[in-house]
Amino acid sequence: MKYIPNCCAVAGLLLAAPAARAQSVEVIMDNFTSSALNTSLTNINNAAVMASANGKGGKASTSASATRLSYTPTLDARRKAVDAQARRLKASNPTLAAKLPAAFGPGGEADYAPLYAKAIQGSGLRENDVADAFAAYLVSTYRVAHGEVPGGALLPPRLAGAVRTQYAPAAARALNGRPASTTAELGEFLKLQTALIYVGAQGQPASLPAFRQGVAAQLKKLFKVDVNALTLTENGFVKRGAGNSAASAKAPAATPGTTAPVTTSTAPAAATGTGAAAGAQWFFRSVGDAYGGITFEPVALLANGQYCDVGEAPLETLSPAADRARRPAAWGTWRKSGSSVVLTNYKNQSNDYTLGTGSWFPAYAAGAVPLKRTYKNSSGGSVGGATSLVISKLTFVDGSHFSEGADGGVVTANAAGGSRRSADGTYRLQGHTLTLTYADGRTVRKSFAIGAAGTPARPSNELIFIGGDAYTDE
Repeated sequence: MKYIPNCCAVAGLLLAAPAARAQSVEVIMDNFTSSALNTSLTNINNAAVMASANGKGGKASTSASATRLSYTPTLDARRKAVDAQARRLKASNPTLAAKLPAAFGPGGEADYAPLYAKAIQGSGLRENDVADAFAAYLVSTYRVAHGEVPGGALLPPRLAGAVRTQYAPAAARALNGRPASTTAELGEFLKLQTALIYVGAQGQPASLPAFRQGVAAQLKKLFKVDVNALTLTENGFVKRGAGNSAASAKAPAATPGTTAPVTTSTAPAAATGTGAAAGAQWFFRSVGDAYGGITFEPVALLANGQYCDVGEAPLETLSPAADRARRPAAWGTWRKSGSSVVLTNYKNQSNDYTLGTGSWFPAYAAGAVPLKRTYKNSSGGSVGGATSLVISKLTFVDGSHFSEGADGGVVTANAAGGSRRSADGTYRLQGHTLTLTYADGRTVRKSFAIGAAGTPARPSNELIFIGGDAYTDE
Protein backbone atom coordinates (compact mmCIF):
# COMPACT_ATOMS: atom_id res chain seq x y z
CA MET A 1 0.00 0.00 0.00
CA LYS A 2 1.42 3.35 -1.01
CA TYR A 3 0.04 6.85 -1.04
CA ILE A 4 1.57 8.71 -3.97
CA PRO A 5 -0.10 12.08 -4.78
CA ASN A 6 0.97 15.11 -2.79
CA CYS A 7 2.99 13.12 -0.25
CA CYS A 8 4.75 16.17 1.12
CA ALA A 9 1.52 18.02 1.84
CA VAL A 10 0.00 15.05 3.65
CA ALA A 11 3.21 14.45 5.61
CA GLY A 12 3.19 18.08 6.69
CA LEU A 13 -0.35 17.72 7.96
CA LEU A 14 0.42 14.56 9.89
CA LEU A 15 3.39 16.26 11.54
CA ALA A 16 1.51 19.47 12.29
CA ALA A 17 0.71 18.61 15.90
CA PRO A 18 3.53 19.42 18.34
CA ALA A 19 5.60 16.36 19.22
CA ALA A 20 3.39 14.01 17.21
CA ARG A 21 5.09 10.65 17.66
CA ALA A 22 2.78 8.35 15.69
CA GLN A 23 -0.28 8.33 13.50
CA SER A 24 -3.62 6.82 14.55
CA VAL A 25 -7.28 7.18 13.81
CA GLU A 26 -8.35 6.59 17.39
CA VAL A 27 -9.40 10.12 18.27
CA ILE A 28 -10.71 10.88 14.78
CA MET A 29 -12.95 7.82 15.11
CA ASP A 30 -14.10 8.82 18.57
CA ASN A 31 -17.80 9.65 18.68
CA PHE A 32 -18.34 8.14 15.27
CA THR A 33 -22.05 8.77 15.77
CA SER A 34 -21.72 12.49 16.43
CA SER A 35 -24.62 14.92 16.34
CA ALA A 36 -24.41 15.37 12.58
CA LEU A 37 -25.47 11.74 12.13
CA ASN A 38 -28.38 10.97 14.41
CA THR A 39 -28.93 7.92 16.55
CA SER A 40 -31.07 6.20 13.94
CA LEU A 41 -28.02 5.92 11.69
CA THR A 42 -26.13 4.25 14.52
CA ASN A 43 -28.96 1.78 14.92
CA ILE A 44 -28.90 1.04 11.20
CA ASN A 45 -25.27 0.03 11.34
CA ASN A 46 -25.49 -1.81 14.65
CA ALA A 47 -28.42 -3.95 13.52
CA ALA A 48 -27.02 -4.66 10.07
CA VAL A 49 -23.49 -5.62 11.03
CA MET A 50 -24.52 -7.76 13.98
CA ALA A 51 -27.16 -9.58 11.90
CA SER A 52 -24.58 -10.22 9.21
CA ALA A 53 -21.88 -11.45 11.64
CA ASN A 54 -24.42 -13.81 13.17
CA GLY A 55 -25.36 -15.19 9.77
CA LYS A 56 -28.79 -13.54 9.71
CA GLY A 57 -28.24 -11.01 6.99
CA GLY A 58 -30.95 -12.53 4.84
CA LYS A 59 -31.69 -11.63 1.26
CA ALA A 60 -32.93 -8.53 -0.42
CA SER A 61 -34.16 -7.84 -3.92
CA THR A 62 -31.12 -7.04 -6.05
CA SER A 63 -32.73 -3.99 -7.69
CA ALA A 64 -34.24 -2.71 -4.44
CA SER A 65 -30.97 -3.22 -2.59
CA ALA A 66 -29.01 -1.36 -5.23
CA THR A 67 -31.49 1.52 -5.15
CA ARG A 68 -31.36 1.90 -1.37
CA LEU A 69 -27.59 1.49 -0.99
CA SER A 70 -26.27 3.61 -3.84
CA TYR A 71 -26.22 7.38 -3.57
CA THR A 72 -24.73 10.51 -5.05
CA PRO A 73 -21.72 11.78 -3.02
CA THR A 74 -22.89 15.37 -2.92
CA LEU A 75 -20.70 18.20 -1.77
CA ASP A 76 -23.18 18.82 1.06
CA ALA A 77 -22.92 15.22 2.34
CA ARG A 78 -19.12 15.35 2.18
CA ARG A 79 -18.99 18.59 4.12
CA LYS A 80 -21.35 17.20 6.76
CA ALA A 81 -19.08 14.18 7.24
CA VAL A 82 -16.10 16.38 8.05
CA ASP A 83 -18.15 18.91 10.02
CA ALA A 84 -19.36 16.06 12.24
CA GLN A 85 -15.76 15.42 13.26
CA ALA A 86 -14.97 19.09 13.68
CA ARG A 87 -17.98 19.82 15.91
CA ARG A 88 -17.06 17.05 18.29
CA LEU A 89 -13.45 18.18 18.44
CA LYS A 90 -14.35 21.82 19.02
CA ALA A 91 -14.96 21.50 22.75
CA SER A 92 -11.53 20.04 23.48
CA ASN A 93 -9.44 21.70 20.78
CA PRO A 94 -11.13 24.55 18.89
CA THR A 95 -7.96 25.41 16.95
CA LEU A 96 -7.61 21.98 15.42
CA ALA A 97 -11.36 21.73 14.90
CA ALA A 98 -11.19 24.86 12.80
CA LYS A 99 -8.37 23.37 10.72
CA LEU A 100 -10.03 20.00 10.09
CA PRO A 101 -12.26 21.01 7.13
CA ALA A 102 -9.31 22.66 5.38
CA ALA A 103 -7.27 19.50 5.91
CA PHE A 104 -9.59 16.59 5.09
CA GLY A 105 -12.65 18.38 3.78
CA PRO A 106 -13.66 18.84 0.12
CA GLY A 107 -10.80 20.57 -1.69
CA GLY A 108 -8.59 20.34 1.41
CA GLU A 109 -4.89 19.61 1.48
CA ALA A 110 -5.65 15.92 2.12
CA ASP A 111 -9.24 15.71 0.87
CA TYR A 112 -10.63 12.43 2.22
CA ALA A 113 -12.43 11.55 -1.04
CA PRO A 114 -9.24 11.02 -3.09
CA LEU A 115 -7.71 9.21 -0.10
CA TYR A 116 -10.69 6.87 0.01
CA ALA A 117 -10.43 6.30 -3.74
CA LYS A 118 -6.80 5.28 -3.24
CA ALA A 119 -7.70 3.01 -0.33
CA ILE A 120 -10.30 1.04 -2.28
CA GLN A 121 -8.30 0.88 -5.50
CA GLY A 122 -8.30 -2.72 -6.76
CA SER A 123 -10.76 -3.84 -4.06
CA GLY A 124 -13.83 -3.91 -6.29
CA LEU A 125 -15.63 -1.55 -3.89
CA ARG A 126 -17.37 1.58 -5.14
CA GLU A 127 -17.36 5.19 -3.99
CA ASN A 128 -21.14 5.67 -3.96
CA ASP A 129 -22.52 2.73 -2.00
CA VAL A 130 -23.20 2.50 1.75
CA ALA A 131 -22.61 -1.26 1.96
CA ASP A 132 -19.31 -0.84 0.14
CA ALA A 133 -18.31 1.99 2.48
CA PHE A 134 -19.12 0.01 5.60
CA ALA A 135 -17.35 -3.08 4.24
CA ALA A 136 -14.27 -0.92 3.65
CA TYR A 137 -14.44 0.39 7.22
CA LEU A 138 -14.92 -3.05 8.79
CA VAL A 139 -12.26 -4.83 6.76
CA SER A 140 -9.67 -2.06 7.15
CA THR A 141 -10.29 -1.96 10.91
CA TYR A 142 -9.96 -5.74 11.19
CA ARG A 143 -6.77 -5.90 9.14
CA VAL A 144 -5.06 -3.04 10.96
CA ALA A 145 -6.11 -4.46 14.34
CA HIS A 146 -4.58 -7.81 13.36
CA GLY A 147 -1.33 -6.34 12.07
CA GLU A 148 -1.99 -7.13 8.41
CA VAL A 149 -0.82 -3.73 7.17
CA PRO A 150 1.42 -1.98 6.21
CA GLY A 151 3.13 -4.22 3.70
CA GLY A 152 -0.05 -5.53 2.08
CA ALA A 153 -3.26 -4.33 0.52
CA LEU A 154 -5.63 -2.75 3.01
CA LEU A 155 -8.70 -4.15 1.23
CA PRO A 156 -8.06 -7.43 -0.60
CA PRO A 157 -10.88 -7.77 -3.16
CA ARG A 158 -12.13 -11.21 -2.13
CA LEU A 159 -12.34 -10.29 1.55
CA ALA A 160 -13.87 -6.87 0.91
CA GLY A 161 -16.39 -8.28 -1.55
CA ALA A 162 -17.42 -11.05 0.85
CA VAL A 163 -18.12 -8.60 3.67
CA ARG A 164 -19.99 -6.29 1.31
CA THR A 165 -22.21 -9.18 0.19
CA GLN A 166 -22.74 -10.26 3.79
CA TYR A 167 -23.69 -6.78 5.01
CA ALA A 168 -25.73 -5.43 2.06
CA PRO A 169 -29.12 -7.14 2.65
CA ALA A 170 -29.42 -5.98 6.26
CA ALA A 171 -28.26 -2.48 5.32
CA ALA A 172 -30.78 -2.26 2.50
CA ARG A 173 -33.64 -3.23 4.81
CA ALA A 174 -32.52 -0.76 7.46
CA LEU A 175 -32.35 2.10 4.94
CA ASN A 176 -35.66 1.26 3.33
CA GLY A 177 -37.96 4.27 3.38
CA ARG A 178 -35.30 6.70 4.58
CA PRO A 179 -34.44 9.83 2.60
CA ALA A 180 -31.60 9.80 0.10
CA SER A 181 -29.78 12.40 2.19
CA THR A 182 -29.52 9.92 5.07
CA THR A 183 -27.88 7.33 2.82
CA ALA A 184 -25.46 9.91 1.43
CA GLU A 185 -24.46 11.30 4.82
CA LEU A 186 -23.92 7.84 6.26
CA GLY A 187 -21.91 6.68 3.27
CA GLU A 188 -19.63 9.72 3.30
CA PHE A 189 -19.05 9.50 7.05
CA LEU A 190 -18.02 5.86 6.68
CA LYS A 191 -15.71 6.77 3.79
CA LEU A 192 -14.04 9.42 5.94
CA GLN A 193 -13.26 6.83 8.63
CA THR A 194 -11.70 4.45 6.11
CA ALA A 195 -9.63 7.25 4.59
CA LEU A 196 -8.24 8.11 8.02
CA ILE A 197 -7.41 4.47 8.73
CA TYR A 198 -5.70 4.34 5.33
CA VAL A 199 -3.51 7.33 6.22
CA GLY A 200 -2.72 6.06 9.71
CA ALA A 201 -1.91 2.51 8.61
CA GLN A 202 0.71 3.46 6.05
CA GLY A 203 3.46 4.32 8.49
CA GLN A 204 5.51 2.55 11.12
CA PRO A 205 2.97 3.37 13.89
CA ALA A 206 0.67 0.66 12.52
CA SER A 207 3.05 -1.84 14.10
CA LEU A 208 2.46 -0.39 17.57
CA PRO A 209 0.41 -2.61 19.86
CA ALA A 210 -1.40 0.45 21.16
CA PHE A 211 -2.32 1.52 17.63
CA ARG A 212 -3.78 -1.88 16.81
CA GLN A 213 -5.64 -2.10 20.11
CA GLY A 214 -7.00 1.42 19.75
CA VAL A 215 -8.49 0.80 16.31
CA ALA A 216 -10.20 -2.37 17.53
CA ALA A 217 -11.37 -0.78 20.77
CA GLN A 218 -13.01 2.13 18.96
CA LEU A 219 -15.07 -0.16 16.73
CA LYS A 220 -16.19 -2.11 19.79
CA LYS A 221 -17.03 1.05 21.69
CA LEU A 222 -18.99 2.65 18.89
CA PHE A 223 -20.72 -0.32 17.25
CA LYS A 224 -20.48 -3.06 19.89
CA VAL A 225 -18.51 -5.14 17.37
CA ASP A 226 -15.43 -6.92 18.73
CA VAL A 227 -13.11 -7.73 15.81
CA ASN A 228 -11.08 -9.95 18.12
CA ALA A 229 -14.15 -12.17 18.52
CA LEU A 230 -14.54 -12.50 14.74
CA THR A 231 -12.53 -14.15 12.00
CA LEU A 232 -12.39 -12.58 8.54
CA THR A 233 -12.68 -15.21 5.81
CA GLU A 234 -13.40 -15.29 2.11
CA ASN A 235 -17.01 -15.90 3.10
CA GLY A 236 -17.13 -12.77 5.27
CA PHE A 237 -16.99 -12.50 9.06
CA VAL A 238 -17.65 -15.53 11.24
CA LYS A 239 -17.56 -15.84 15.01
CA ARG A 240 -14.14 -16.97 16.17
CA GLY A 241 -14.12 -20.58 17.28
CA ALA A 242 -17.32 -21.34 15.40
CA GLY A 243 -15.81 -24.57 14.14
CA ASN A 244 -15.62 -23.58 10.48
CA SER A 245 -12.39 -25.30 9.48
CA ALA A 246 -12.41 -23.92 5.96
CA ALA A 247 -12.86 -20.40 7.26
CA SER A 248 -10.16 -20.88 9.86
CA ALA A 249 -7.72 -22.05 7.24
CA LYS A 250 -8.16 -18.80 5.31
CA ALA A 251 -8.19 -16.47 8.31
CA PRO A 252 -5.41 -13.92 8.83
CA ALA A 253 -2.75 -14.84 11.35
CA ALA A 254 -2.99 -13.39 14.83
CA THR A 255 -0.94 -10.30 15.57
CA PRO A 256 2.54 -11.30 16.74
CA GLY A 257 3.20 -10.53 20.37
CA THR A 258 -0.41 -10.12 21.44
CA THR A 259 -1.26 -13.68 22.39
CA ALA A 260 1.88 -14.92 24.11
CA PRO A 261 1.04 -16.71 27.38
CA VAL A 262 2.79 -14.26 29.67
CA THR A 263 1.37 -14.18 33.18
CA THR A 264 1.07 -10.74 34.72
CA SER A 265 -1.53 -8.43 36.18
CA THR A 266 -3.52 -5.93 34.15
CA ALA A 267 -2.15 -3.09 36.26
CA PRO A 268 1.49 -2.16 36.84
CA ALA A 269 3.11 -2.94 40.14
CA ALA A 270 3.54 -0.01 42.50
CA ALA A 271 6.92 1.63 42.15
CA THR A 272 9.44 1.17 44.92
CA GLY A 273 11.44 4.30 44.14
CA THR A 274 12.14 7.26 46.36
CA GLY A 275 10.85 10.82 46.43
CA ALA A 276 7.83 11.47 44.22
CA ALA A 277 8.16 7.94 42.80
CA ALA A 278 7.48 6.23 46.13
CA GLY A 279 4.27 4.25 45.74
CA ALA A 280 3.56 5.65 42.25
CA GLN A 281 1.65 3.58 39.68
CA TRP A 282 2.68 3.87 36.03
CA PHE A 283 0.43 3.92 32.98
CA PHE A 284 0.46 5.45 29.53
CA ARG A 285 -2.39 6.98 27.56
CA SER A 286 -3.04 7.96 23.96
CA VAL A 287 -3.87 11.57 23.17
CA GLY A 288 -4.87 12.35 19.59
CA ASP A 289 -5.39 15.32 17.32
CA ALA A 290 -7.63 16.24 14.40
CA TYR A 291 -5.35 14.77 11.77
CA GLY A 292 -5.22 11.19 13.00
CA GLY A 293 -2.07 11.85 15.02
CA ILE A 294 -1.59 10.26 18.40
CA THR A 295 0.87 10.95 21.19
CA PHE A 296 1.56 8.25 23.76
CA GLU A 297 2.16 9.82 27.15
CA PRO A 298 3.48 8.02 30.24
CA VAL A 299 1.50 8.98 33.33
CA ALA A 300 2.43 8.40 36.98
CA LEU A 301 -0.31 8.25 39.60
CA LEU A 302 1.34 9.47 42.78
CA ALA A 303 0.50 8.13 46.21
CA ASN A 304 -0.64 11.57 47.37
CA GLY A 305 -3.51 11.73 44.84
CA GLN A 306 -1.68 13.80 42.24
CA TYR A 307 -0.76 12.64 38.75
CA CYS A 308 2.08 13.70 36.50
CA ASP A 309 2.62 13.39 32.76
CA VAL A 310 6.13 11.97 32.98
CA GLY A 311 8.71 14.03 31.13
CA GLU A 312 12.47 14.03 30.67
CA ALA A 313 13.49 13.80 34.31
CA PRO A 314 13.24 10.57 36.34
CA LEU A 315 10.38 10.64 38.79
CA GLU A 316 12.72 9.67 41.65
CA THR A 317 14.67 12.93 41.32
CA LEU A 318 11.71 15.18 40.61
CA SER A 319 10.71 18.09 42.83
CA PRO A 320 6.92 18.13 42.39
CA ALA A 321 6.56 21.79 43.36
CA ALA A 322 9.30 22.98 41.00
CA ASP A 323 8.13 20.79 38.13
CA ARG A 324 4.52 21.88 38.62
CA ALA A 325 5.60 25.51 38.37
CA ARG A 326 7.56 24.77 35.20
CA ARG A 327 4.99 22.43 33.57
CA PRO A 328 1.57 23.20 35.06
CA ALA A 329 -0.29 21.39 32.28
CA ALA A 330 1.51 18.14 33.16
CA TRP A 331 -0.01 17.98 36.64
CA GLY A 332 -3.40 17.26 38.13
CA THR A 333 -5.23 14.97 40.53
CA TRP A 334 -6.53 11.41 40.18
CA ARG A 335 -9.11 9.21 41.84
CA LYS A 336 -10.61 5.77 41.35
CA SER A 337 -14.20 5.41 40.11
CA GLY A 338 -15.14 1.76 39.87
CA SER A 339 -12.82 0.18 37.34
CA SER A 340 -11.85 3.56 35.90
CA VAL A 341 -9.31 6.19 36.83
CA VAL A 342 -10.50 9.81 36.67
CA LEU A 343 -7.83 12.41 35.90
CA THR A 344 -8.61 16.06 36.61
CA ASN A 345 -6.16 18.46 34.98
CA TYR A 346 -4.93 21.86 36.05
CA LYS A 347 -7.96 23.49 34.33
CA ASN A 348 -10.28 21.33 36.46
CA GLN A 349 -11.34 19.29 33.41
CA SER A 350 -11.88 15.59 34.09
CA ASN A 351 -11.47 12.52 31.87
CA ASP A 352 -11.90 8.90 32.87
CA TYR A 353 -9.70 6.05 31.65
CA THR A 354 -10.23 2.29 31.82
CA LEU A 355 -7.85 -0.53 30.97
CA GLY A 356 -8.82 -2.42 27.84
CA THR A 357 -10.52 0.50 26.10
CA GLY A 358 -7.66 1.35 23.75
CA SER A 359 -6.58 4.63 25.35
CA TRP A 360 -5.21 3.60 28.79
CA PHE A 361 -2.47 1.02 29.29
CA PRO A 362 -0.21 -0.14 32.11
CA ALA A 363 3.49 0.76 31.98
CA TYR A 364 6.26 -1.23 33.61
CA ALA A 365 9.69 -0.77 35.16
CA ALA A 366 12.95 -2.03 33.65
CA GLY A 367 13.28 -5.80 33.83
CA ALA A 368 9.63 -6.60 33.12
CA VAL A 369 10.70 -8.09 29.76
CA PRO A 370 14.08 -8.28 27.96
CA LEU A 371 14.66 -5.26 25.76
CA LYS A 372 15.17 -5.44 22.02
CA ARG A 373 18.37 -4.16 20.48
CA THR A 374 17.35 -0.94 18.74
CA TYR A 375 14.50 1.53 19.27
CA LYS A 376 13.57 4.68 17.40
CA ASN A 377 11.44 7.76 17.88
CA SER A 378 10.10 10.12 15.21
CA SER A 379 9.09 13.69 15.94
CA GLY A 380 8.47 16.79 13.90
CA GLY A 381 6.19 19.64 13.10
CA SER A 382 5.02 22.13 10.52
CA VAL A 383 5.33 25.88 10.95
CA GLY A 384 4.32 28.13 8.10
CA GLY A 385 5.76 26.60 4.96
CA ALA A 386 8.48 24.58 6.72
CA THR A 387 8.13 20.94 7.72
CA SER A 388 10.65 19.24 10.00
CA LEU A 389 11.29 15.62 10.90
CA VAL A 390 13.79 14.11 13.37
CA ILE A 391 14.37 10.37 13.76
CA SER A 392 16.27 9.38 16.90
CA LYS A 393 17.65 5.88 17.52
CA LEU A 394 19.00 4.21 20.65
CA THR A 395 20.77 0.85 20.46
CA PHE A 396 21.42 -1.31 23.51
CA VAL A 397 24.62 -2.92 22.23
CA ASP A 398 24.84 -5.31 25.16
CA GLY A 399 23.98 -5.34 28.85
CA SER A 400 25.92 -2.15 29.59
CA HIS A 401 26.84 -0.32 26.36
CA PHE A 402 24.73 1.86 24.09
CA SER A 403 24.97 3.92 20.93
CA GLU A 404 22.61 6.62 19.75
CA GLY A 405 22.07 8.73 16.69
CA ALA A 406 19.66 11.23 15.19
CA ASP A 407 18.89 12.35 11.65
CA GLY A 408 16.96 15.57 11.15
CA GLY A 409 15.74 17.57 8.23
CA VAL A 410 13.71 20.65 7.30
CA VAL A 411 11.87 21.09 4.01
CA THR A 412 10.40 24.31 2.61
CA ALA A 413 9.02 25.19 -0.80
CA ASN A 414 12.42 26.50 -1.90
CA ALA A 415 15.05 24.64 0.12
CA ALA A 416 15.89 21.63 2.24
CA GLY A 417 18.52 20.89 4.85
CA GLY A 418 19.53 18.18 7.27
CA SER A 419 21.82 17.19 10.12
CA ARG A 420 23.18 14.03 11.76
CA ARG A 421 24.70 13.29 15.16
CA SER A 422 25.85 10.19 17.02
CA ALA A 423 27.31 9.20 20.39
CA ASP A 424 27.99 6.15 22.54
CA GLY A 425 28.81 5.13 26.07
CA THR A 426 27.52 2.94 28.89
CA TYR A 427 24.05 2.71 30.41
CA ARG A 428 22.32 1.52 33.55
CA LEU A 429 18.62 0.73 34.00
CA GLN A 430 17.07 0.75 37.44
CA GLY A 431 13.33 0.85 37.99
CA HIS A 432 11.99 3.77 35.99
CA THR A 433 15.36 5.48 35.49
CA LEU A 434 17.80 5.18 32.56
CA THR A 435 21.30 6.53 33.22
CA LEU A 436 23.45 7.21 30.16
CA THR A 437 27.18 7.86 30.64
CA TYR A 438 28.72 9.18 27.44
CA ALA A 439 32.26 8.62 26.21
CA ASP A 440 33.01 12.32 26.75
CA GLY A 441 32.19 12.02 30.46
CA ARG A 442 28.65 13.43 30.46
CA THR A 443 26.00 11.65 32.51
CA VAL A 444 22.32 12.02 31.65
CA ARG A 445 19.45 10.51 33.61
CA LYS A 446 16.06 10.06 31.97
CA SER A 447 12.70 8.60 32.93
CA PHE A 448 12.04 5.10 31.60
CA ALA A 449 9.09 2.73 31.23
CA ILE A 450 8.12 -0.35 29.24
CA GLY A 451 4.85 -0.43 27.30
CA ALA A 452 2.13 -3.06 27.14
CA ALA A 453 0.21 -5.18 24.64
CA GLY A 454 -2.54 -7.79 24.61
CA THR A 455 -5.78 -8.37 26.50
CA PRO A 456 -5.29 -8.51 29.40
CA ALA A 457 -2.30 -6.20 29.09
CA ARG A 458 1.17 -7.62 29.46
CA PRO A 459 4.63 -6.01 29.28
CA SER A 460 5.73 -5.61 25.66
CA ASN A 461 9.25 -4.82 24.45
CA GLU A 462 7.88 -3.38 21.21
CA LEU A 463 7.29 -0.02 22.92
CA ILE A 464 9.33 1.80 25.56
CA PHE A 465 9.34 5.34 26.94
CA ILE A 466 12.56 7.31 27.35
CA GLY A 467 12.43 10.82 28.74
CA GLY A 468 8.66 10.85 28.24
CA ASP A 469 8.93 10.03 24.52
CA ALA A 470 7.65 6.82 22.90
CA TYR A 471 10.25 4.63 21.18
CA THR A 472 9.34 1.60 19.07
CA ASP A 473 11.52 -1.35 18.14
CA GLU A 474 13.18 -0.98 14.77
